[in-house]
Amino acid sequence: MKNFRVVEQLITMSEAMKIAPDIAILLAKTWQQYQNQPIDKDAVCRIWSFDLGWFDMETATRVRDNLVRAGWIDVSTDGAKPEIETENIDVPFGWLPTMRLLESPPSLPKGMKTGPTFEVEGAVEHVQEIPESAPIDPASTHISVLLMQITDESGLEKKEVLRRAQRKRRALGPVTLWMALLLVAREQKLTMGPFMVTISA
Repeated sequence: MKNFRVVEQLITMSEAMKIAPDIAILLAKTWQQYQNQPIDKDAVCRIWSFDLGWFDMETATRVRDNLVRAGWIDVSTDGAKPEIETENIDVPFGWLPTMRLLESPPSLPKGMKTGPTFEVEGAVEHVQEIPESAPIDPASTHISVLLMQITDESGLEKKEVLRRAQRKRRALGPVTLWMALLLVAREQKLTMGPFMVTISA
């Protein structure tokens, strides 16, 4: 009977991850340095707004409140913390949250409430899963090298280069991360030839 309950929980969590993987990744990124420990609820908004550059403070507050209402974040006198285990969820490089989902997030299923790590691992696979129909961009495989090149050439910190690239993606809409990085390089008046060779390799 116990094994049946564990399997049932795994299935429930797996389905939930299919519904809202972005939320799980957002929580993992937010609490990656806090190991699911409570932090001040206003600090959550500051992390999203100032540290990660995802939203302005007004939007960050709205998103936080939406996730609290939907049960993904618990707020108590100790602070705010995610209602799922986040330690084993990988955050894809250059990932950005999807506002459409965060404006009206689905409710957190009961089967996905914080539990043993091995249960969450069964659902994490869906966070990393790439649909077979998704087109593969060869240039995207060189993003790490491109980022390091721009960092070395510009003198900017890696985090700052990535922050500027993410800001350009938000401003321009559906732009790939490598293209946004090239725009940052162009903005810094760097020689573009070596970067073009990198993404074409």
